[in-house]
Amino acid sequence: MEMTVVITTVNRAESLARSLDALSLQDLPKNVFEVIIADNGSTDHTNKICERFAAKFQNFTYLFDSRPGQLVGWHRALGISQGEVCCFIDDDVCPDTGWLSGVANAYRDQDVGLATGPIRLCYENSPPDWLEFMKIGEPGAQTLPAFGLLDWGGTIKKIPGNFVWGSNFTVRKSCLNAVNGFHPCAMPAHLLKFHGDGEVYVGRSIESLGKKVIYHPEISVVHHISKNKLTLSSVRSKFITSGYVRSFALLRKSRQPYTLPSEAQFYEMASQYFENPTRTPKELIR
Repeated sequence: MEMTVVITTVNRAESLARSLDALSLQDLPKNVFEVIIADNGSTDHTNKICERFAAKFQNFTYLFDSRPGQLVGWHRALGISQGEVCCFIDDDVCPDTGWLSGVANAYRDQDVGLATGPIRLCYENSPPDWLEFMKIGEPGAQTLPAFGLLDWGGTIKKIPGNFVWGSNFTVRKSCLNAVNGFHPCAMPAHLLKFHGDGEVYVGRSIESLGKKVIYHPEISVVHHISKNKLTLSSVRSKFITSGYVRSFALLRKSRQPYTLPSEAQFYEMASQYFENPTRTPKELIR
């Protein structure tokens, strides 16, 4: 088995079906990859969707574990994975037909530890005007971290490890094991205080091992953005989560309590998510 594809999910059966449908259209033979669905406690018809799609893949596994947090699904899947390369996507992501071919091409270089590629956005509703203020850079060298847009053009290039995001995260399994897997991530709201730096930790740690981290234009996916995410309250939640990620990473590094940043420092951190903070609508950055 060359590659393992892992999708963690909870109560988004129809979105998962769309992702699996796209995955079934990969241009590689189905015997070179396996699919593992890690269900983190769904109460909808996710299991029925998986039963239906299992017949479309040669190697398909459905795992159910009701313990909360994406970390549970990631590590349960990692523990049984057979691929040399593990590919993690979210249940609202649809890989392009040549996605796994691009992954295979990227990892022919044995020095590559991590790889990602373009993440395009598809909106359920027309995006609000204020979204444009959150885009950083121009097409071909552009990101929108709060929604996962990643566009670094049409050529292969080295990138920082923290730009390999969970919606299009591929990693050499031996490297992932070398850094002891993921940190906590994607916790439900009532457990947000346990949210950690998830795949960001992995990216930075594998980079520190001296392995290459690359952006490959063939490793391309579409991230579907639901209408409920296109609200200011949802963006606010994203910033709160980002704060927990920073706090988690800092506490693990310092191993002792730290002084809270000042209001000016908070503003400076938030400003990094905007191309031009001075022109950004006040409702976004106040």
